[in-house]
Amino acid sequence: MNFVKTLFLLLPGAALAANLVTYTATSKVSQKDADKKAMEGAALQIGAQVKSSFETNTVEHADGSIESTAQSKKSVSTNIMLKGAKIQPGPKKDGMFQSTVTVDLDQLASKILLDLDKIKAQMKTKDSLVRLDMLDRDYRKMETDMVALEKLSLSYEDQLENLSFVQRVPGELRLETTLGELTEFLISSMQTVKLEVEESAGDLRVNVSDFAGPIANFPLVLTQDKKEFANAKTDAQGNAVFKLKKIKKLKPSGDVTVHADMNFRFVRQSALQNKTVSYGAAKTGVAFRLACSGSVAECGALQKFLSDAGLTIADKAELPELTATLEFSDKPNSSKTLYNSRATIKLKHGDKEYVEQPGGVGRDAEAAHVKAISKLTASSIVEKFTAK
Repeated sequence: MNFVKTLFLLLPGAALAANLVTYTATSKVSQKDADKKAMEGAALQIGAQVKSSFETNTVEHADGSIESTAQSKKSVSTNIMLKGAKIQPGPKKDGMFQSTVTVDLDQLASKILLDLDKIKAQMKTKDSLVRLDMLDRDYRKMETDMVALEKLSLSYEDQLENLSFVQRVPGELRLETTLGELTEFLISSMQTVKLEVEESAGDLRVNVSDFAGPIANFPLVLTQDKKEFANAKTDAQGNAVFKLKKIKKLKPSGDVTVHADMNFRFVRQSALQNKTVSYGAAKTGVAFRLACSGSVAECGALQKFLSDAGLTIADKAELPELTATLEFSDKPNSSKTLYNSRATIKLKHGDKEYVEQPGGVGRDAEAAHVKAISKLTASSIVEKFTAK
């Protein structure tokens, strides 16, 4: 019949006296390795002394064999800040480096308690700032101060964990925060935030308001195809303006999305909606019949690009001809799962000629060609073939 005997075991090479912990370690590698092992041993011994972390279980099996294992009831961190730890290298003997570390537990506890007091004071100050932010309805600063308050709370818990390895933690040191209350207020306020967006005269105008009216200094970001194009903050009337000229130059028509430029966790919890707006290039009144040298997919992509840019492309014999010569240089990756293509696209009408070499990436050569065509500069092409 199996039986278990449990007894508490001090680590070898360690000595405990008063509030001092001493640990000696050896290493065949180097003095630095011996120092490291001694520091780790001292940290482990602190945990063993205060928490009785280590115990030995002795088990007798049915066959008469005896197995003894040391196991940890609590994960003892070796990252405890051993402030004031004294390292004393010992004499090298038989090729072994030796090191002894002595830690003053009172000194270590005093340092941790001082850090806890500092963090509590910082949290009290940050709590007041968050409440002022709420009164001002300054969402940007409110979010920043809330994140800082959360980090202080985590830092406090970490230091409390460190203290638990040095002494028993009094109940009055347990952290009581207002994080839940403040987070609830922030989320409930953000749930009333509304973004109103409209395109006007080539600009994207955004108005932001909440339960109390227009919001000043609200952070916004404009994205397209998951890329950020611009950032802005609302003025005193809750308005912000994004210029679409740069976006239209790269992509003559498409969609842009306005987001709250805030911590994603707060945005998600409040279900604050983004706003997506479609835009297009104004028609120039200039029409062409396209004569294209590429494949059906390539010429179709070019025709769509030119139409989106504001040119009228139609298959009518009476229209002036716009010839397009398309050449591509392709380079697949080693597994041929992606193709990188460099295009040379020449557009010509009468004595007007335009040449550009955009690049594109796709899962096959044709997809890379189509992507490269989409990277043409719309504004330059329109300017070239509409100028008199």
